[in-house]
Amino acid sequence: MSAPNAEPALKVGARVNIRGTGFGPGKIVEYRGPLGPSGAHIYGVRVGRKPSAYAEFREDQLEVIPEENGLPT
Repeated sequence: MSAPNAEPALKVGARVNIRGTGFGPGKIVEYRGPLGPSGAHIYGVRVGRKPSAYAEFREDQLEVIPEENGLPT
């Protein structure tokens, strides 16, 4: 029997906004797996420039920043 959230929806390398935080845009650098409550997918996100910070978020906390003309904005 497969889990309802078996496939991750977000990709490593995607630029994201982090909902409900004071962080600016970040970049997904790692997929940690379905480790959150009820199997929620967890992603490692690098935020800021030098010095940057690393934090982990649930999939529902992240919003992908759309790419324009195939290039990240």
